[in-house]
Amino acid sequence: MFEQIGGAKPKAPRPPIRGQAMEIHRVLRDRICLLTYRPGELLVEAELAAEFNVSRTPVRQALQRLDYEGLVETKNGVGTTVTGVDFREFKDVYAFRLRLSEMIGDFGAVDRSDEALQAIEPLVPRIEALLRKRDTEQFWQVNHILHLAVNALINNSAMREVHDRLYHQASRAWYIFIDRMWDEEVLFLKNEVDELCCALRARDLRAVGFVQRNHISYGLSRVATYSVADEGDVR
Repeated sequence: MFEQIGGAKPKAPRPPIRGQAMEIHRVLRDRICLLTYRPGELLVEAELAAEFNVSRTPVRQALQRLDYEGLVETKNGVGTTVTGVDFREFKDVYAFRLRLSEMIGDFGAVDRSDEALQAIEPLVPRIEALLRKRDTEQFWQVNHILHLAVNALINNSAMREVHDRLYHQASRAWYIFIDRMWDEEVLFLKNEVDELCCALRARDLRAVGFVQRNHISYGLSRVATYSVADEGDVR
């Protein structure tokens, strides 16, 4: 074994704090879905590392996960940019989400119904507040909590991961058109929450799945109405 000069052992590189990459990923994903980062925008590792006061390693890990989810694209010589919304792919994502929702009754955990209900019931007054005052970020937070509560009911890890990933891929389309369909969207959200609460009180996960399926179908038709004039990617 080689001796170190002066007898001192070299310090090992400090590993990223556990969870740093996951938290950075969550923040960046929310910004992309809310269109804070627009399609085509460049995400610079060094700048993000400085913002989050971390090394570039957890930032790189977060960007790699976003790349896997289809929310960013990394190219040599260019860097990492936010992807556009391709409405042809968007329809494919929605079609798959419809089928996944139908399977919640087969892969759900009934014993988690009460926990999901406790997460979803408090959303009602928050949605009612959105009818009085427009707040896009609050709308996103309510949708996100609703999604997480339903996602947590899924007792199959592979299905749960796909269900979560496709939700975030599809959600950006809402925010492209949300200003044009605000009141309608908030009312549909309130109806979805009311119906999910009824299904969860009955501990009927098959009903939970079909409630979500129906509202995903409604969402696709509403977005399609506004996207018909758009061709290819929204840049």
